[in-house]
Amino acid sequence: MPSPRFKKWFAALPVLNQPQRLQVIDALRPAAGLDQLLALLDGFRTERCCPACASTRWHRHGQANGLQRYRCRECRRTFNDLSGTPLARLRLREKWLDYLGALLDSLPVRSAADRVKVHRNT
Repeated sequence: MPSPRFKKWFAALPVLNQPQRLQVIDALRPAAGLDQLLALLDGFRTERCCPACASTRWHRHGQANGLQRYRCRECRRTFNDLSGTPLARLRLREKWLDYLGALLDSLPVRSAADRVKVHRNT
């Protein structure tokens, strides 16, 4: 159930002008990108298991950096949905899908980085 503050904010969206709407979209895009990425990763996963010992016995153990953390009941290590993947230690998760789209559009690395507003070395 949305809070009264959210309802009031959401009701005010139609009266925003175009630049204000674009600003709201730009502010919300990173969160949407992370949700899309996690949904995409869920499609590849057959069963969640500990990357250290491969145990399927785990429990939820808080959140960190916008990702659910889990604790293995066997080895007691913590992990998240990206642990054990090539994406585990990458930063700027909210920009991954936008950058991938730019590369799929056959843009050179510098142009893709400019489009996503990251440094080309990133």
